[in-house]
Amino acid sequence: MSLRQSNKDLFESTRMSFGEHLEELRKVLFKCLISIAIGCVFGFMFANQVIRLLNGPLERAMTKYAQLNAVDELEERNGYVDPELLPWLQKENLIPKQQMIDPVELVSALRSVIPDFAQQIKIEPYNFKPKNFKPDRLQELVSRLADPSKESDAKISERLKAVSSLLNDSEIEQIKKIATSSPNPTTEDDSSDASLEFVSNLMNRLSKEHKLFELPAFVELVQEPERKWYSFLSPPEPNLLAKMKSSFAEKEDPAVALRLNRALLAGIFLNQMAPLKMDLVPVEVWEQGNFQPQSLGVSESFMVWFKSGMITGFTFAAPFVFYHLWTFVAAGLYPHEQKYVHMYLPISLTLFAAGVLLAFIFVFDPVLEFLFSFNRQMGISPQIRIKEWLGFVMLMPLGFGTAFQLPLVMLFINRIGLISLEDFISKWRVAIMIIFIVSMFLTPQDPVSLLLMAVPLSFLYFVGLAMIKWMPQSKNPFGDSQIEPPPA
Repeated sequence: MSLRQSNKDLFESTRMSFGEHLEELRKVLFKCLISIAIGCVFGFMFANQVIRLLNGPLERAMTKYAQLNAVDELEERNGYVDPELLPWLQKENLIPKQQMIDPVELVSALRSVIPDFAQQIKIEPYNFKPKNFKPDRLQELVSRLADPSKESDAKISERLKAVSSLLNDSEIEQIKKIATSSPNPTTEDDSSDASLEFVSNLMNRLSKEHKLFELPAFVELVQEPERKWYSFLSPPEPNLLAKMKSSFAEKEDPAVALRLNRALLAGIFLNQMAPLKMDLVPVEVWEQGNFQPQSLGVSESFMVWFKSGMITGFTFAAPFVFYHLWTFVAAGLYPHEQKYVHMYLPISLTLFAAGVLLAFIFVFDPVLEFLFSFNRQMGISPQIRIKEWLGFVMLMPLGFGTAFQLPLVMLFINRIGLISLEDFISKWRVAIMIIFIVSMFLTPQDPVSLLLMAVPLSFLYFVGLAMIKWMPQSKNPFGDSQIEPPPA
């Protein structure tokens, strides 16, 4: 038995000993480490820019989420969205927020900026209003005020007498009239509204013209507050009145005296009045949308910066590392093998880059928009952690880049004789099903990213079929062999 053309010395260019190979490998690895070190230096220099770049899809998605959420809130509040507001929402990236402000603080701020204008503004935010009193218990309130002696609690009776002593004759007459009237709930008249208006004006006069907290009946209450009296506060604050009186003694602020009087009166008529609330004014303010991931740990930002710098450094060093490794491997390859590496390596890198770019440019935005839509439906505000986001933003492009190697994998399987072109063509339906199953594991748990990976991969499957059919096949480096039959 003889092998034709076997007289060629196929290994004449590889005359290195095993030790020389190890020495060459050591030099190559050292060069790779130097390349990685230099790449990491540049990686740490550009780590912040890389993080901002990676945060881009998330910031766009969260901005759009905030805009859609703002539109929903405006429609729910007003029944429509003013078309003049839409440019501010969409182009200027301004998000409307409704906030409550204290009108007294607003006027005070205006006085410091526009004193002439602010002096013309007259507001009385700490007045009693008819809505502060319970209409069905108004008669009970004036009855207690008209005859304080009927109170079972001696201290409450003493405070009611102190308040009644401050009333003038016309007010006492009107109080008795309301107390003895017979309201008819079946008839509609203005008597109830007039009574509410009278009582609220009466309480306002008492709280403005007098210092109830200095009357003997209230001194003990202010100095040693009764916890039970504060049941209209939640939770009770036993020292509140003492603190308010101390503040008034320091500043002589009429507003503090007014609010302290209001609290004392509300405590007497606790069951006949609704809980006191400051009259805050709802104001629509516009905030610049600036949404970024959050850091929940002390060292988390540093670790994210460090990982970003390392990954960026490896990316910068990758071409040089591959080149050094290639020079070591190429020395042991045949010329025709080197030729195919030069041919298929650019294709592999192109497919990988296409998968990564597809994920960054076309996949992240619709996937995040789809996922955030559930936050809007359930009313859950997304709070994204930077560590989780960077893991998500780095793994998905790698999954896309790896999956896009499908045509080369098909070509390799065909060239080593495992699956023929005819089998690839006949089993394409099964292949598409496998592509969808693999895409399910390489993407997050949402149908949008699955489809955005599976559809391009299905197209690449047919690209692989074309490569199998039209790409040239390798030739046997040993030439054609012929086995001679044994002699008879």
